[in-house]
Amino acid sequence: MATTRVMISLPQEFLAEIDRVAEEERCSRSEFLREAARFYIQARQTQQRRIDDPCVQRAVEVMDRIAHRSPGTGEDSTEFICRWRLSR
Repeated sequence: MATTRVMISLPQEFLAEIDRVAEEERCSRSEFLREAARFYIQARQTQQRRIDDPCVQRAVEVMDRIAHRSPGTGEDSTEFICRWRLSR
């Protein structure tokens, strides 16, 4: 795979932290930053896939319909849901 050099600017303290962690991981600064970028891209793609999941979209649609029918009273819905789940 061909590589390309890039130049970025980082605050000195941040670079020192990157170097410290790279040393702990026993890798070069470049290897560490490549892996960090890969990790970020994968996490972002995973998060995007969840949003695109038809089950998640249906759940959001249902919640939107419920919110439209019953705008709520301002009470803590999390507490209500916990009580409801325990009662099942």
